[in-house]
Amino acid sequence: HTSHVTLVGLLLVVGIFMYVSAGFARVQAEQSGTVPIGAIVPGPAPTVGATITSPINGVNMTNQQTIEVTGTCAPGTFVVVQNNKQLVGSTVCTDAGIFLLQIQLQTGVNVLSALNYDNLDQPGPSTPLVSINLVTTSAAIRPLQPLSSVLPVVLPSNPSIIPGVTPEVSSCDTQKKPSLPVGGEHQVAIVCVPRFIQANTQYTLGFWVWGGLPPYAASVHLGEGADDVLLSIANPGVKTVKFSYVDAGTYTIIVNTTDKNGNKATVQTAVQVSGETRTPLAVLTNDLIGGSWFKTPVPLYLVAVAITLGFWGGDIFDRNFGASKRHPRARKTV
Repeated sequence: HTSHVTLVGLLLVVGIFMYVSAGFARVQAEQSGTVPIGAIVPGPAPTVGATITSPINGVNMTNQQTIEVTGTCAPGTFVVVQNNKQLVGSTVCTDAGIFLLQIQLQTGVNVLSALNYDNLDQPGPSTPLVSINLVTTSAAIRPLQPLSSVLPVVLPSNPSIIPGVTPEVSSCDTQKKPSLPVGGEHQVAIVCVPRFIQANTQYTLGFWVWGGLPPYAASVHLGEGADDVLLSIANPGVKTVKFSYVDAGTYTIIVNTTDKNGNKATVQTAVQVSGETRTPLAVLTNDLIGGSWFKTPVPLYLVAVAITLGFWGGDIFDRNFGASKRHPRARKTV
């Protein structure tokens, strides 16, 4: 007769296979796929500007050269922060309509402003300025050398590059290389970054470093678990870094530099990456284990298991208690 144990074993193997396969399909449908970011759609300029909410206007600071700037903005726009009308950092406004980035202050009065740009590089409305006064008493952050006569440093108002929108700069590889000064406060600025990029494609980031006393040590933090890019820069000037990302998403890039005297400078920006999003193993495992059997095509399978078990149980009952069981013959009486 047919082995019911073998049939049940085969059904269990098939069930596990069905469950795992359906789980993978569900996870891929929910968490994977091509993620378009930053599609260029013609339209009016943003009507909501980027407004700095912290720090507040009129605050005084001592020896706090790096601060965190936060504010509100139109989701998805590119927020550029300036200090005394000079670029000091940029980021992407979150879906919650907020921005956050670290910037470097200069000794004395710092007048901060924020401006957001849409996917056509159209700026939003101006918002209130925030004035901060920084007093430096620590020798480690005071300028230790007079500023050279190569002045002024003119930074771009917006570092982002969008192909077809910013034709004057098509690549950070072709950016201008200005003369930059030695002396004064050590500074760094990201002046060129492709705003929308594709996954698994190499791009170029451009930044300027100047002031203080060279040589400089630089580290470029790209996020996504990638190792920092470490550079040694002999003189003030322009540096470029090649980078790429595997997964889609928005990534923060931070450049930190240190001059010969130990004075530090920092600047931040962000890029938006389109492409395939991989599901982390931990998330995948959780979704597979946590998924309901009834979200997979198993109801008919369960019926098949139940029928097989029913026949098996019936066969056992019949062999032990049914009519087919052989009973001892009764003795004939004479």
